[in-house]
Amino acid sequence: MAKQNKDTEALEYCMDMIGGKWQPIILYHISKGTNRFNKLFTEIEGINRQMLSKQLKSLEKSGILDRTLYGEIPPRVEYTLTPLGKSLLPVVKAMTSWGQKQLEEKVEAPVMPEAPKNQQLPLF
Repeated sequence: MAKQNKDTEALEYCMDMIGGKWQPIILYHISKGTNRFNKLFTEIEGINRQMLSKQLKSLEKSGILDRTLYGEIPPRVEYTLTPLGKSLLPVVKAMTSWGQKQLEEKVEAPVMPEAPKNQQLPLF
């Protein structure tokens, strides 16, 4: 097994904290202010309720989010960034900026023409 250097160890730690598809997206939306579950669910396209709940619990367990439960009926839960979560915002913003730049510069790959359906390809 190869020995990790401090840089790759640090990168791995960061990825453990906010890796995957959904966590950076969740952090982006929560950075806009305090958010409730349903608000996040409607703003994050493509996520299901179970996955959102799982990711929020993971971020809370990591100390990135605070979860506040209000003793109301129906119960109200709000999520806010902790100081640790706020310290990750430059990373999320850098990822967002990089993605925006790549999307602006994105050049469509040329489409390869398909062989006619009735034509048999030679066997080698």
